[in-house]
Amino acid sequence: MNITDRQKELLSAIIKEFIDTAEAVGSINLLDKYNFKISSATIRNEMAELVIRGYLYKKHSSAGRIPTDKGWRFFVDEVKTDINYIDATTKEEMLSSLVKVKDERSHLIRQGLNFLSMLSENAAVALIGNNLYYSGLTSLTNIPELKEEDNLQRILKILEDYYMLSDVFNKGENHDDVNILIGDEEAGNDAFKDFSVIYSEIRFKDGSKGFIAVIGPNRMRYDKIISAIKYMSDTIKFLVNN
Repeated sequence: MNITDRQKELLSAIIKEFIDTAEAVGSINLLDKYNFKISSATIRNEMAELVIRGYLYKKHSSAGRIPTDKGWRFFVDEVKTDINYIDATTKEEMLSSLVKVKDERSHLIRQGLNFLSMLSENAAVALIGNNLYYSGLTSLTNIPELKEEDNLQRILKILEDYYMLSDVFNKGENHDDVNILIGDEEAGNDAFKDFSVIYSEIRFKDGSKGFIAVIGPNRMRYDKIISAIKYMSDTIKFLVNN
């Protein structure tokens, strides 16, 4: 069921506001901040329609709305990423640091993950051969969704599970690009509920392959993280194959 252009514009604004605030979004917030040329009553009606169509849901007693997995998928598919999102100074710093360790695969991967976790403010993970690497675990405690102990334990379990991650990464369709898994799209695995995985494949000279990823709550800065994953995977591919 398609949604109207106005509903698309409203949904994008709701998701951007939720990414910024981590709070359920109400009609007053949108009217004040995004300067929609419609009444708050019309916004409420359109939000109600987006709930019916499965893009938003109402959490507990809150008057606001939160994106569903379907809403996040709409937003991700609309995101226009630009490799230049990463500023030139940061790129130079990253490249200089990676070049120094390019002949030591494990050091190269660890350094790359350190940059990814810093840029994404989420956990970064890599599967290379039979090895599992991760970075940024301490940053998880700063994420509002992970203040709940159950959510924190669940994401830590994912990050430590080589076989679960391997299964997810190897299902990716875009081997030469960035793949994005959102929540329940990992059918039959409730571990990923409310989490997203953004990842890319790396191939080495010897024919082996690996994956680098950022894993965190659905409420991510997808534009920034997709760009960071793309730049990092392209840089590592170049360094290990030249």
